[in-house]
Amino acid sequence: MKMTALRSRVRRWWQREIRPLLILVLVLFSIRSSLADWNDVPSGSMQPTILVGDRIFVNKLAYDLKVPFTTWHLAEWSQPSRGDIVVFYSPRDGTRLVKRVVGLPGDTLELRNEH
Repeated sequence: MKMTALRSRVRRWWQREIRPLLILVLVLFSIRSSLADWNDVPSGSMQPTILVGDRIFVNKLAYDLKVPFTTWHLAEWSQPSRGDIVVFYSPRDGTRLVKRVVGLPGDTLELRNEH
């Protein structure tokens, strides 16, 4: 009899407490994955506009809509333009970078005296 009562209490606890909490966590992480996110700035390359350690809000709907937790595009409606600040991962080492777009496809960029 005690085992049945224990199972009943655990089932009610799961249905009332744990399951709604897990659903909430899944929804929040899905939103963070595909709609909006925040990131800490890892380097000083954007100074004085953005400082090292600043936390920035990233609108992930600015250019497209992706399936949560993947890189699959559902819809695309824009491309980054000159002057936009973008967040991406370095292809070399996977570090998250925060940079300003200075060139677009077809542009020729030149570095003179490190400027």
